[in-house]
Amino acid sequence: MRIMIICICNAIKEEELREVARHGVTDPEAAYAILGKTPQCRVCLDHADDVMHCERQRCARPCGARAIGAEPAGHHAAA
Repeated sequence: MRIMIICICNAIKEEELREVARHGVTDPEAAYAILGKTPQCRVCLDHADDVMHCERQRCARPCGARAIGAEPAGHHAAA
């Protein structure tokens, strides 16, 4: 699996932004805050917005209905 870094200043990965977007977050700065980061040089914010928008489009059901870190319906952690 490839790992895409979206924000070099904060080492924020694409998958981290996708996860936050799946839970209804629409603003990159809010996503950074949820991840415990703040934009530094701000060059990445447009790309972060594009990644989050794309992920929200892929979301098959209301994203806000799930808690961050929760298992998707039908998936259970191995015992």
